[in-house]
Amino acid sequence: MKPFRSVLGLIVGWVWLVIAAAALLDVAFRGRDRASAIAAAVLLLGCGLAYALGLRPSVAAEETALVVRNPFRTTRLPWRRIKEIRPGRALTVAYDGGEVEAWAVQASARSVARARRAKPDPKLPGNLAEQAAGRTPVDFAAERLEEVRARSGGDGEVAAAWSWTALAAVLVPLAALAVLLLVP
Repeated sequence: MKPFRSVLGLIVGWVWLVIAAAALLDVAFRGRDRASAIAAAVLLLGCGLAYALGLRPSVAAEETALVVRNPFRTTRLPWRRIKEIRPGRALTVAYDGGEVEAWAVQASARSVARARRAKPDPKLPGNLAEQAAGRTPVDFAAERLEEVRARSGGDGEVAAAWSWTALAAVLVPLAALAVLLLVP
């Protein structure tokens, strides 16, 4: 199954990376002063945030587990440890010992309210129109993941780990920026 991701997060992340690359090239060719170094650090910090907040988050259904990648942590949840996959404003997965919210699968309050008021689309066939009415992308993701969970049987321990690459992508430029701003 294809991982669930935020389309808006991907678009904004890639647009930022392209703009930042062009700006960094300009700084590399023209800048030779402290202001240029500060600008480069700010651009690199933005790139780290674009990666961590926009490009990294996803929810992937594997054969034995559900993998939730949030900006700085990855949680691997074996299917048998999952108690409930709950839609809402964000996809929430309850498991033995806690729960994790997926940053990649969210809906705004406005889109949830609009979906609740929606009537079946007359362009869709009857049964499909009834199923689609009132659903958000979070509802769709929760249903699909529950279907996978019903036919999967992975067991093991829940594992959560920090993403050192995402942390480094944000903390290294932040430290460089702090040094540039604080050291005369």
